[in-house]
Amino acid sequence: MYNYDSVIGNDKIIKSLKLAVDNNRVNHAYIFDGVKGSGKHLISNIFAKTLNCERGEDSPCGECISCQTFESGNNPDIIYVRRKEGDREIKVDTVRNVINKNIEVKPYRNRYKVFIIEDADTMNTAAQNAFLKTLEEPPEYAVFLLLAENYNKLLVTVLSRCQRFKMQSIPSPVIKDYLTLNKGIGAENAQLAALYSQGSIGKAMELSASEEFNSLRKVVMDTTVRLLETDLIGMYELAASAEEYKDSVDAFLDIMYLLYRDCLVYKQTGRNELLIQGDNIDVIKRICGILDTRRLIRGCELIGNAAEAIRRRGDFQLVIEDLFFKLKEK
Repeated sequence: MYNYDSVIGNDKIIKSLKLAVDNNRVNHAYIFDGVKGSGKHLISNIFAKTLNCERGEDSPCGECISCQTFESGNNPDIIYVRRKEGDREIKVDTVRNVINKNIEVKPYRNRYKVFIIEDADTMNTAAQNAFLKTLEEPPEYAVFLLLAENYNKLLVTVLSRCQRFKMQSIPSPVIKDYLTLNKGIGAENAQLAALYSQGSIGKAMELSASEEFNSLRKVVMDTTVRLLETDLIGMYELAASAEEYKDSVDAFLDIMYLLYRDCLVYKQTGRNELLIQGDNIDVIKRICGILDTRRLIRGCELIGNAAEAIRRRGDFQLVIEDLFFKLKEK
């Protein structure tokens, strides 16, 4: 069931959306900006459901025909815009065929025609320009909900016509409690998933259910230490072996980033209780014996840059080789 009671965190965003409905001041376009698993899909779906709920309240009733057809995926006035299978971006023909043509048809039975644009930040320039033509003068019944991980990829002219909501990080204790109390996850597993999730409830749920996660952690720990202790040939061998984890590159780099972060914290404080990787204290001490504070700070920056390059569809092997080479530089 899509309702606000199922949302963890982001109370300010929910309050703003409810006020917009209560005061009859619904905008034509909203951007929900946040990392994967931050709740943007859930909140946008609840908001879309609310807009066409026949009771007209600030939360969906779940009982009217509009709410029921939404739950079954058959509400004709709520349209999803997605990348075509196999495509890395939303192309202009998708915008023209799914948005621009459909926008001319009035809602079948509801007040609004809602377009939920998933991965909106992957629209290429031509697609954004085609969308902009509709966004500049939308019919009164049109509402666009743009979901993005990086809103800066959207054209300024698109951004200026949207109200942006930045999804907020959820404190790890809140995530841990949710996993243990609502999902029946063991305390130790829940704690680890919560810390690694970086404030994303969806990511925490995914990690807590992943049998591969701990195996990947071990691989990253081993790779990081070996990288710092090996020669140039060994570095290229490690980069080549990382190809095996291409499909898990986000998690791979997240773990490496948090390992560097822990090393930096331990280097500065010497306190185990502040560590995310506290169960790998021997690895942390070993890395701290090799790297000084300057290189640890630079390492965090380099890993973050590599993750962003991967998100921009950079060549995996080249990005990893460049990262590993720079991490070894003194």
